[in-house]
Amino acid sequence: MIGAVKRAWANFRGFDLTGSTVPPMDGPLRPNAKLDAAPLLLDLADVDNLVLRGQQIVCSVGHEIHTLATAAGKNGQALSITGTRNAGKPVTSMAAAGDLLAVAVEGEGIHIERPGRASAELIRPEGLNLECITAMAFADPSTLFVAVGSASNPAHRWKHDLMTKTEAGSVWRVDLAAGSAVSIASGVAFPSGIIVSKDRVFVSEAWRHRVLSMGLDGSRQQIALGSLPAYPGRIAPTAEGGFWLAMFAPRNPLVEFVLKEDEYRSRMIETIDPEYWIAPSLATGRSFLEPIQGGARKKLNMLKPWSPTWSAGLVVRCDETMSMLRNYQSRADGDVHGVTSMCEADGRLLIGAKGSGKIVAIDELARHAAK
Repeated sequence: MIGAVKRAWANFRGFDLTGSTVPPMDGPLRPNAKLDAAPLLLDLADVDNLVLRGQQIVCSVGHEIHTLATAAGKNGQALSITGTRNAGKPVTSMAAAGDLLAVAVEGEGIHIERPGRASAELIRPEGLNLECITAMAFADPSTLFVAVGSASNPAHRWKHDLMTKTEAGSVWRVDLAAGSAVSIASGVAFPSGIIVSKDRVFVSEAWRHRVLSMGLDGSRQQIALGSLPAYPGRIAPTAEGGFWLAMFAPRNPLVEFVLKEDEYRSRMIETIDPEYWIAPSLATGRSFLEPIQGGARKKLNMLKPWSPTWSAGLVVRCDETMSMLRNYQSRADGDVHGVTSMCEADGRLLIGAKGSGKIVAIDELARHAAK
């Protein structure tokens, strides 16, 4: 009886009893098209793990690692590939500290490349799922913090991890000298970004739409940034203090609803190709077989960019406490979608959009720093 009354009252007032609502893009997340207006530096399909190693810009594409350098372009400086090497298997994450580089290779382990050494040191810490190292960050030259997205899925099956509601990620502190690792957090819902700041570790918890803060030993866990309208990903430091936070896909009310419909979701997973699931995506509009949500598509031959969409581009500038300050977006009708990594180099922010296969630059850092 009470349930019927609650449902009737909710229908009358317009309440959402399914929990499928998504927070609005407002305040520091107010929509804009700054990523689409940013200068294009390089077209590079599936670009990921953009990091600055010393004075070199490095990124990965599948099992290849590219070294990039500035070159003359149509609109000023561009990027070109100056070197390529093969890691043998897909590179799932990279982190740099000065000239020190850590490369996580799917199923193989973490390669530590030190300056002046011809070969890399391979570390295979016991207990980690080496197929799903999603993010890494150096605390110092001998300590590496590692985010493992899932204990049961490889990194490229991130959609499976979300749609099966696995929530089996973990955070580890790795002693590079000893090659050992200690788990400092478990049961994390796909940690996809990590950074160390003084005595705190910030971790993006993608499937719970928040960023966690914890001590270097995993103690004093708290929510630093919550109720996000998109899935948070990798975190990069800024020269002026604070962080850059990538959000690799927007949340969608239909996806939130499907996550609550267990039978439907199970049948979808069993019978439909993951590319066409009702699930977030790094890029959309490539096939007519993709799920259609009318509000996010075309009406009278016009795309409605303010409507909910399956993919978008979003980078957020946060302060030292992970409070949001401003953002750079590519909306539904844009073409810089699926941002998974970024780094600062030469006084500008380089942004790698894996979904769209582009590297763009934000050149207004000095203007914001002067305010």
